[in-house]
Amino acid sequence: MKRLLKGLIGLGLRLSKPLARKWANKGYFQPRDWAKVEAKRVAIVACHWLGDTLWASQTIGAIQRRFPHAELYAITKPGSIDIWNGWLMPDRILAAPEVVSDSRREKVSWRGLARRAKGWRSRNFDLAIDLTGNRYSAFLTFWMKPACSVGFQGDELGWLYSHCVPDVEKRDGHLSERPFRVIQPLVTGGSISIPLVPRPPMPTVTLDKALREVGIKGPPFYVLVPGAGWSKKEWNPDSFIRAGKMLAEKGSIIVTGSPSQAALCQKVAHGITDAKVSLAPIGRVAALLQASSGVLSNDTGLAHLAAAYGRKVVVVFRDTDPKLYTPLGPKGQVHVFKDQDRVEAVVAPLLG
Repeated sequence: MKRLLKGLIGLGLRLSKPLARKWANKGYFQPRDWAKVEAKRVAIVACHWLGDTLWASQTIGAIQRRFPHAELYAITKPGSIDIWNGWLMPDRILAAPEVVSDSRREKVSWRGLARRAKGWRSRNFDLAIDLTGNRYSAFLTFWMKPACSVGFQGDELGWLYSHCVPDVEKRDGHLSERPFRVIQPLVTGGSISIPLVPRPPMPTVTLDKALREVGIKGPPFYVLVPGAGWSKKEWNPDSFIRAGKMLAEKGSIIVTGSPSQAALCQKVAHGITDAKVSLAPIGRVAALLQASSGVLSNDTGLAHLAAAYGRKVVVVFRDTDPKLYTPLGPKGQVHVFKDQDRVEAVVAPLLG
């Protein structure tokens, strides 16, 4: 059945290619010298997980230098809008909830995706840069009808880009390198400088307001992040509780995560005396990360944010490779452990 379904999808795609070429803007699929392409309005499609979106935002500087007079727009997941705060004006940060990162855990609506893309055609993008790299973002990018587009992978819809950049997801490179490989064809004169530490977004509230909302008077406090994109990445909640009890001797404890992780955060917080829970949007949590005494996390986007703010960060890796996904921060501030390491050893860098 799977083979038959795959064959039917492949047949449909082959039949759709001539229609797509006819429907696209004139010259959309023509070869061009990308280093000489001009654009007055650029869409940056970055609809993936939080850590990937943080690194996608770092391309803004290079894109601004390449197109100094262009209007830049970010198309991103609703939960990642705050990642672009300080990079772009709010009216140029567009939410696309229909672009999913994982169809196994997120609802897919091709009709909704088409409506979203069609609604943005009036913006007349000269160039769309898809830093997401899946079939949904490839379809959105094409369906917006930009004059041309650059993207990578796109699954079976990668041909919908004007130019599909190969070999972006090299397994010997850090997460931070991927979005810069996508924009490489656009840059004149060689390689692009990738920041050693990402520039973090501006928090959307003051620290005082963020602390009042969570119910803590002030520093010192530690932030625990017990959730992750999927359960195989998560350290045992009981280990977070044990670690939190040790850290609570030095300061207050805030347990944070997305609203979908509320039960897990509540469970961890319940095991630590006077621990507080924050399920606030990223921009509010950012204010807490920026001022924290340290952050204990799974391999997740909040760990990348905390490292970017220069905080002490301890990350416990289970299902992913630290070589590819370790958060980048100032020297000596990020510490990596495996889930089999003793809790006392994991906590020690935050107490030192």
